[in-house]
Amino acid sequence: MIYMTKFTTFLLALLVLSVAAQAQQGAPTAAPGKGKIAVVNTAAFQEGIGEFRAKLEALNKQFEPRIKDLEQLSGRIQSIENTINTQRNALTPAKVAELTEQMETLKREYQRKSEDLQADGNRARDLALQPISEKLEKFAQGYTARKGITVLVDAANAVNSGILLWYDPRLDMTEDFVKEYNKANPAPGAAPAPPK
Repeated sequence: MIYMTKFTTFLLALLVLSVAAQAQQGAPTAAPGKGKIAVVNTAAFQEGIGEFRAKLEALNKQFEPRIKDLEQLSGRIQSIENTINTQRNALTPAKVAELTEQMETLKREYQRKSEDLQADGNRARDLALQPISEKLEKFAQGYTARKGITVLVDAANAVNSGILLWYDPRLDMTEDFVKEYNKANPAPGAAPAPPK
């Protein structure tokens, strides 16, 4: 499946850079202690943001035949392995060797196709999501300015990387952020799903 991993890191970096850039450009910022810190969980964007969901669904459909091909290949490998394991005593050594060689060939094919699919999927995902990530960056800048937020933390990446151990759930703005983004940027033909 196509997953969003680089994007969440990218969004966090952009948000931190935008706050730093505003401070360096002399943009009005709150005095220390007067600004707000908020948290968004970018992992919820995949399902909550209509544009994201639509792009990811399209990518999954695009790669579905290749995914099914890998699943069938995996099934063939498993079938041969089961045959070898369950019928080893009934098979001749030559037949066991033939089946083992066939299984190893299929495993190499599976590995190669899997790596190709992953690389192609990552490229397609990055290309498809780039425009949305740019819109999200601009939206986040306006959103934080409207809400008086001076620091916006990506909870998903901050927790996974060990930067953030705990935060008060009242700081979580994910639902509001997603709702406002979807209102400002409706996905064509997609009803927005509420974030989890």
